[in-house]
Amino acid sequence: MKETDKIIHEFTERLKRTEEYRQYVEKRDKVREYPGLQYEINEFRRKNYLLQNSGEELFDKIDTFVKEYEEFRSNPVVEDYLQAELAVCRMVQNIYTQIAEAIDLDLSMDL
Repeated sequence: MKETDKIIHEFTERLKRTEEYRQYVEKRDKVREYPGLQYEINEFRRKNYLLQNSGEELFDKIDTFVKEYEEFRSNPVVEDYLQAELAVCRMVQNIYTQIAEAIDLDLSMDL
């Protein structure tokens, strides 16, 4: 096994023991107890992604989207899962940022 693969394996195993990840797994498993709920969450995510990346004036569309999913988001199983997922995503994003800042790669496109 290459040295980097070993480091990554050890690191990911430690990440799985973080409170953020443990909470995420607990909430994910709770979602799985409800048939079809993961599909609904994925649809929510898909629509949210498309809305955020449409490049259009979003104020009215976001308001409509929020109202459309207000009841769905009031489900504690859904909200807890989405919050736990967000915490893990932020943790991973922070890791990416720290790695990028720690290594000195000159990726400038100056021609």
